[in-house]
Amino acid sequence: MRALRLEDIGNLHMKDLPRPKVEKGMVELRVSHCAICRTDIKMWRQGQRDLALPRILGHEVAGILEETGERHVVWPGESCGTCGHCLGNSENLCSSMRILGFHRDGGFAEYMAVPEGALIGIPQDLPGFIACLAEPLACGLNALSLAGLAPGQTILIFGAGSVGLLMALAARDLGAKVFLHDINPVKLGISAEFRRRLDLKDTAIEQIPVVDVAVNACPSMDAFLRGMGLLASGGSFCLFSGFMDRSSVPLHVLNEIHYRQLRVIGAYGCTREQMARAIRLLDKHRTEVELLIDERIALENVPRALSFIETGQTLKYVVEF
Repeated sequence: MRALRLEDIGNLHMKDLPRPKVEKGMVELRVSHCAICRTDIKMWRQGQRDLALPRILGHEVAGILEETGERHVVWPGESCGTCGHCLGNSENLCSSMRILGFHRDGGFAEYMAVPEGALIGIPQDLPGFIACLAEPLACGLNALSLAGLAPGQTILIFGAGSVGLLMALAARDLGAKVFLHDINPVKLGISAEFRRRLDLKDTAIEQIPVVDVAVNACPSMDAFLRGMGLLASGGSFCLFSGFMDRSSVPLHVLNEIHYRQLRVIGAYGCTREQMARAIRLLDKHRTEVELLIDERIALENVPRALSFIETGQTLKYVVEF
């Protein structure tokens, strides 16, 4: 099979590899689509905490079981199923977690072996290039849930990339009032039609009132500091994107958490149930979501796409097999 494998940091190569070994409890999935995530770029450029090399990257996957013709997306985790987190429906926190595209080979290949329990069925008429966005949307649903966002509340999302926009779509569908902020005019330009259809306006910081929830869908310490200052007393900030620099948090911000009873909570990954909810949302908003896809590309064009995505001037590239 054709596969794109990260041999070492910065070293991606097209390979002709045997089809994956299917162990007990696993199934072979023919990949139809795999979206590119900024985490794939991070692993390519500098590695990542959970990355084991060499590795076929790609964790936003849709595919087909050839024996039955059934179409699925893949929850990218493989958890133990017996610990407190797994039994409490927070399996993304399992300490034994192994992630496709990180610990196990992922979707930048024609075939992959996945745990049978990780398969989530999709409607037969939902295009795979939309369905594969279930994982990033589910991560956004996880963030909104952990932040406690409720209908009628206000939320400020920093970052109008594909993940921030998917999160905004989910917040609007929930019945929240959404404020979106991004400093990148190119990204705002290419997302204009998506935002128009969902009535999502980019708002200057000085025009944003106090909000119930703020989320950083960008790796910016400035977003965190500004967002904390705009929270209503008792509000929540969800740390969604990890920070990339060595910035520190001023003491007065920590004191504000104390005096105004603010909540700061992290969000990482998603659960199977959130992936299933994401599929329903994608099906409902498929016309709008398609606007987030810059291009559907062949596997051999992934290195070029990674370089484009790294500029911050794109939304979403999807590999189509």
